[in-house]
Amino acid sequence: MATSKDLGVKLAGERQAFALWFDGFKNAEGQLDMPAEKIDEFHTRNDAVSGLQKSYQDALVVDKSAADNALANAPQGRPVEPVKDSGPAETKEQVQRQLKRAFDDSAPLIQAYKDGRSSSAVFHLPMSLKTLMTTADMAPHATRMGAFGSALYYGNVEDLFMSGKSDSKSIDYYVQTTDTDNTAAVAEGSAPTDSAFSYTLVTDPIETVSDWIPVTRESLDDNAYMMSRIQGLLAARLQKKSSQIMLSGTGVTPIPTGVAVRTGVQTQAKGADNAFDAIHKGITLVEVTGESIADALCIHPTDWQNIRLTRTADGLYILGNPSDEVALNLWGLPVRKTIGVVAAGTAGTALVGAFSTQAEIVNRSGLTVEISTEHSTFATERKVAIILSRRFAVAGYRPNAFAKVTGL
Repeated sequence: MATSKDLGVKLAGERQAFALWFDGFKNAEGQLDMPAEKIDEFHTRNDAVSGLQKSYQDALVVDKSAADNALANAPQGRPVEPVKDSGPAETKEQVQRQLKRAFDDSAPLIQAYKDGRSSSAVFHLPMSLKTLMTTADMAPHATRMGAFGSALYYGNVEDLFMSGKSDSKSIDYYVQTTDTDNTAAVAEGSAPTDSAFSYTLVTDPIETVSDWIPVTRESLDDNAYMMSRIQGLLAARLQKKSSQIMLSGTGVTPIPTGVAVRTGVQTQAKGADNAFDAIHKGITLVEVTGESIADALCIHPTDWQNIRLTRTADGLYILGNPSDEVALNLWGLPVRKTIGVVAAGTAGTALVGAFSTQAEIVNRSGLTVEISTEHSTFATERKVAIILSRRFAVAGYRPNAFAKVTGL
């Protein structure tokens, strides 16, 4: 199997070749004018680049596994708990089973709270929030629990990042700010010019994102009811806000700094280019200036709609007919539709970057559920507060490995 470095070089070359081929269909005004007979070749080339992108991602996983194994077998230093990679999000069935098991295991805590033997109940759900959780498949139809589903669309992005853990209130890491590479061939007996590197220490605080709702004591008699409340009304909103912060959090306490707003993130203006060209130029910025391989494109649904509806001169859709089951990818990159690229949720800006290698979500705790009457007059009114929270930081190891594409 080829190494990730070899595959990354090949991937960059294939993308450049694809872009040159694509440029051949511009008219005198610089607008796209692709004949219908070239659509199949477009899809063949795009699929080939997508396959190469997948091979590159697989090679990264293999390389990381080998590095982790070498670290585990090293004779010196203290063992480090391996961090689970961000894999495919759990299915709804898996989420349902995990939630049910968590509530069943915590039944004594909940019962003690209901019986007055404890003033609060705190327990953890054994999962990461990488799946949009709704109530549609979670509750018996006879009790109409599906009515509590949340109509939330945001496009979760957490699974694009590396995933890590911390037991502190902040994280420290170094970002390279100077890279003077004077590597060169030298004559016999001669000394090469020295290279120079400098780094800046970055400290990111681990912040808390939280939400809560009041419910009656009687509702606690039905765990399924409380589960649907947590899923439909709290968890989805908590992950919506977390996902937006991971991309465009302002960094103003207590908000973590998202990867799209860090100093050093590159910008590619669309200008007179079409959207296809502007996005490819953003990928090139990541590869050339950021010296990284872009692995995802985050884009607002409205901007993706404009790209998806682009037609040839003969009226054919470039990215496939409306009846076709077309994969969400462009220039070989998986496309994640999300409204979180900018904090305001507005269209017009996309983000390409090396999410899985140059940024990380560092979790202090997973999803935490708290139940308490210690709020206002809740005790006398037989009300309880159900509180969901999570603590995390967003680490941006190489800001110029990301590029915003503006003006879409």
